[in-house]
Amino acid sequence: MKTVNPLSGTTHRLVAQHLTPVRCSLLALIALVVSACTPTGYSPPVGVPTRAVVESTSGEPTISISPTSGSAGVYVQVTGENWPVGSLVLIALRDERGRSGILAASTADTAGTISTGFLYPISPRWLDAGTHTVLAYTSDGKQEATALFQTGDDVEVTETDAAAATADTTTAQEAETATPTPTPTLTVTPTSTPSATPTLTPVPTPTPLIITDWRGDYWNNPNQSGPSVLTRNDLVIFFNWEEGAAASNLGVDHFSARWQRTLNFEAGIYRFNVEVDDGFRLYIDNVLVLDEWEEGAARTYTVDVPLSTGFHTIQVDYFESTGVALMRFWWERNNSFSGWKGEYFGNRGLQGNPVVVRDEPQIDFNWGEGRPATNLPADHFSARWQRRVSFEPGTYRFFLRIDDGARVYLDSQLILDAWEDGADRTVNVDVTLPAGERSLQVEFFESSGVARINFWWQLAPTPTPTPTPTEALEPTATETPTPTETPESAPAETPTPTETPESAPAETPTPTETPEPVPTETPTETPDSDTPPPITDPEDATATPTPTQDT
Repeated sequence: MKTVNPLSGTTHRLVAQHLTPVRCSLLALIALVVSACTPTGYSPPVGVPTRAVVESTSGEPTISISPTSGSAGVYVQVTGENWPVGSLVLIALRDERGRSGILAASTADTAGTISTGFLYPISPRWLDAGTHTVLAYTSDGKQEATALFQTGDDVEVTETDAAAATADTTTAQEAETATPTPTPTLTVTPTSTPSATPTLTPVPTPTPLIITDWRGDYWNNPNQSGPSVLTRNDLVIFFNWEEGAAASNLGVDHFSARWQRTLNFEAGIYRFNVEVDDGFRLYIDNVLVLDEWEEGAARTYTVDVPLSTGFHTIQVDYFESTGVALMRFWWERNNSFSGWKGEYFGNRGLQGNPVVVRDEPQIDFNWGEGRPATNLPADHFSARWQRRVSFEPGTYRFFLRIDDGARVYLDSQLILDAWEDGADRTVNVDVTLPAGERSLQVEFFESSGVARINFWWQLAPTPTPTPTPTEALEPTATETPTPTETPESAPAETPTPTETPESAPAETPTPTETPEPVPTETPTETPDSDTPPPITDPEDATATPTPTQDT
């Protein structure tokens, strides 16, 4: 029997005896295999273009989306051109209130093209009937492009059409395979059937094993124990299952998942973001970076990680307990810090590259005997914080409360140095500053035991009044001589009478001199003094000193 390729143009040469029922069934199976290889993509509503391309000038980034309309849960493919080579392009939705969280991301290849996609979010904000903007932008925010996506009550969910197409294909396969049943007596039939079966079986099998984005492994338990019940290619880790299941063969509660991917990064600091309900862990290059493996309502975590140029492996573990199931993970390059740029080192000497970089609002930490991050030791680590601050003119008091050592630099000048082991203590220094922006750098190391550091400053009011009391003492010193001068004038009190009797004895001899002129003057003066007449003797006149005693 001449063998002829049933798919070639010579098929019409086959004679009737060659077209047995077995041959017919084989031809039908081969035709189905060929048709199965043809993608059954999204079937858009009538009148809606399949792609929306953003018009832009030559050289500017553009994006295209497909489909351009749909509803919650539809997968939107995003492709783009003219993006900077190696740039991380983030995908989000944008309206008058701002943009949504990151829905997808892609790194531009050497041709400047991107390719990614996302599941249209289940949120009333983005499901209102009308036109919504799909935004693509570089992680540094310098370039962007947009496309329009239509939602509304009259838009069918694309997954329904895809399911219908799959159902039709399955039905056709069953109809063709039913034809060989009338010819079971042919011995060729059993040998032909297995030969066709292996060729058909590998067709769907490689599909779930081809991982182009995130490898997602899912377990029907919260501990990732045992073999996974589902492995699939997840384009993004951006899921809000609410109170539903992640897949039909998974429960709505008490399940877990793990996503893994290796990507090429440029050197820089990258901010990784996680929005989760319940728990998760984040590994980068097999190093645990974030560990929140516990039940909890929806919350968001961020961490800045310095990455070198090259390939880095990212792993995200997740578990759902009960209630809402939410897991969203994305990152972007961080070129600015709103607070302190904190760098942490796995040694006490600030050596090498930091293993953790964080944007921290303040330096106020008491780790006790714990660690600042999961990938840092509890002892023998160090940290550095940097920031620029605007100061008004004045004298400022800078404080450090530390255990163990720290030091502070102001405009690269060391102003406070306590770089030594020591228990909990507080040190400070006063610095007078003119108005202007200053750079501050705080360095810290932990030896062993308790680890803490608090750094703050305040405009020092106390140094200003402190010199005032010292100046006030000077005028009081001038007042103290005043009372000392008062006793100097006081000698007029008692010493003066003591001098008076001294002068009195000096005058006492004067009466002795008085007798010299008395012989001539006494007779004439006695009548005036009313002295007794019998006293005529001049010697009695010498008794005149007696009145002086009265005086």
